Amino acid sequence: MSGKHEEKNDQMENTLAKTKMPGNMVNHLVNEDWEKVAEHLSKTEFAAHLGIRVILDNPDLPKCEISDIQPFHLGGIGQEFVNGAIISAILDFTLGLTGLKYSKMGNFATRSLNIDIARPIGNDRFYVIAKCNRKIANNVFSEATVFDSNDEPCVYATGMLRVGITKAKTKR
Repeated sequence: MSGKHEEKNDQMENTLAKTKMPGNMVNHLVNEDWEKVAEHLSKTEFAAHLGIRVILDNPDLPKCEISDIQPFHLGGIGQEFVNGAIISAILDFTLGLTGLKYSKMGNFATRSLNIDIARPIGNDRFYVIAKCNRKIANNVFSEATVFDSNDEPCVYATGMLRVGITKAKTKR
């Protein structure tokens, strides 16, 4: 490995270390080991609770899937469709994954999320695919589509992430 490449990795590791990510996650991101990043993210409390499996076969098109539909995934008034809160959550999560490639800049978070539910998602496996359309300064503009078990699009979302977030300073 060249000295310049090692220096770049050291800088990235230092920036990522400041984000308070677990050390193994930092290593996976530095090494662009997307399979291990996906495995780690799938095991987070949030993803595990919702039954989200993260798939980063192509990190430019992050994918999240819920295969095992539980009663809490369904609409709150006895409908057999996926609840809008679940749709919002998985869209936010998947859209956020478009920020992974910019993690060397520091923390990142969703700034805005616009969701258009074109048709309901039935009581079966569904998945989301997201992509980054553009990065301008510290803003990442992305889109995501939810597909049902028949690979038909049901929901479309656009959003913006802020990357390179530093810890907020508190006044004393």
